Amino acid sequence: MNNYFLAFLLSIPGLLVATTVHEFTRAAVSTAFGDHLPKSQGRLTLNPLKHFEPIGFLLLFYTGGFGWGKPVETSGLYYKNRKRDTLLTAILPSVVNFALGLIFVCLFPRFDGYARYVIEYLCLYNVGIAVYNILPVSPMDCVKVLSVVLPANKYFTYLQYEKMIQMIFLFLLFLGFFGGIFTGITYAVINFFGSILW
Repeated sequence: MNNYFLAFLLSIPGLLVATTVHEFTRAAVSTAFGDHLPKSQGRLTLNPLKHFEPIGFLLLFYTGGFGWGKPVETSGLYYKNRKRDTLLTAILPSVVNFALGLIFVCLFPRFDGYARYVIEYLCLYNVGIAVYNILPVSPMDCVKVLSVVLPANKYFTYLQYEKMIQMIFLFLLFLGFFGGIFTGITYAVINFFGSILW
């Protein structure tokens, strides 16, 4: 689409759905494991205004997947199995985004005109956010996964360099070093499932 502003307008539903579903899933999973914090902070909701974060929102549009909503705060104090429940709370939001993206892949051929673009962006941002979350870069969910799978000393060593890693990654992303790779992966996933489902 040549009109950049129109593309942004048509992408807004995809941006809001991807970030809202991601953060709501995190809140819902953590709550299911006994955590009271997300509900007490009003985050156990599908209201997109509760999960909106402007910088992450604009980055998601710019990169096609690297972005975020307002991160849901969680507490593992009430988890019965802290390691397992922390891991699932980190992983399941991306799994739900991925599954939702595939649902929109199924719906894509049923639409045309501007509605088709809206569905395309819904596919792109839901699959894209799942793909980018495999990166060990804050605030992607992989950082939480590392907190569970790495030995404590190695994880704390990583935390010492976390901000530097994030800054270097964002710098290289804006220079175009990673965007094409991850956008290519995202579209490859969409096209693969599209070839099966259409």
